[in-house]
Amino acid sequence: MKKIWIFILMAFLMQSVFALKPGKKYDFKPEGYGMIYKEFKAKTSDKIKINVWFFPAQDSLLFKYYKNPKKLEYKTIDNKKRPTIIVCPQDMGTMDGMFQYARIMCPKGYNVVTFDWRGFGGSEKWPINEDYLCYTEFFMDIDAVVDKVKLLEEVDASKIGICGYSMPAFQSFPVFQKRSDIKCYVGGALSADLDTIVGYWAKHNKKLIIPEDYTRDLYPENIADKVTKPCLLIVGELDEITPAKRVEQDIYNKLKGEKEIWIIKGVGHGAQFYKEGSFHNYVNRMVVFYDKHLK
Repeated sequence: MKKIWIFILMAFLMQSVFALKPGKKYDFKPEGYGMIYKEFKAKTSDKIKINVWFFPAQDSLLFKYYKNPKKLEYKTIDNKKRPTIIVCPQDMGTMDGMFQYARIMCPKGYNVVTFDWRGFGGSEKWPINEDYLCYTEFFMDIDAVVDKVKLLEEVDASKIGICGYSMPAFQSFPVFQKRSDIKCYVGGALSADLDTIVGYWAKHNKKLIIPEDYTRDLYPENIADKVTKPCLLIVGELDEITPAKRVEQDIYNKLKGEKEIWIIKGVGHGAQFYKEGSFHNYVNRMVVFYDKHLK
């Protein structure tokens, strides 16, 4: 059990950097840990089918691994519409590691949703250039998931939050800013711009490309002053990829709505796995924020 948990954490940590590496195979599925969920597709405005996992609020999860799991019957603990958190997946592999958020948040009374980007995992095939840093088309993926989830009877459509770490934080921030139906945002290691990321990796002999249509008016540093909704930003004090100073000065200080920032001392990128920012503490800190703004 312990070895499996360490493996999941390390795999998740490896995904916490800016690098497009689509995976197709799920190494872990929720039924392997006794989790109730349903799987469905959300169609984007350009007709791409996005694979979605929806975890309803459910009782305490013991996180036991079952070698021969059977998918549990889908059911909810009651008929109440509940606040829902959309967890944007990483830019490497699939969404399979994201169920870690659900196992902590669902017992707190939240529905949790995650999905695969186009060209990743169970979503429809789509050409991905792995030298690209990101894609503007991913905005449509998030939009499709939000639109689909809002229609579910388990969901209180007036209480939807979103979160992401590293590239998913960057991808989801412009969508959050634009959509009034996403009420609050948690961004871990949110980069102020893309040029800093490209520069960092260039020093490490890795060339990444910014798509021509990912214009600077989409960068968090240029839209933060338009955000009037609650935001929580989390970053490692020693993060060289998304420097804490830039997060604070160029994003946090410009936000117009209620805001909080947690700079995790003594750690770098992937701060959610170390010291005070251990994954459990990291997600529980998110829950405190969501409780304040969605309940």
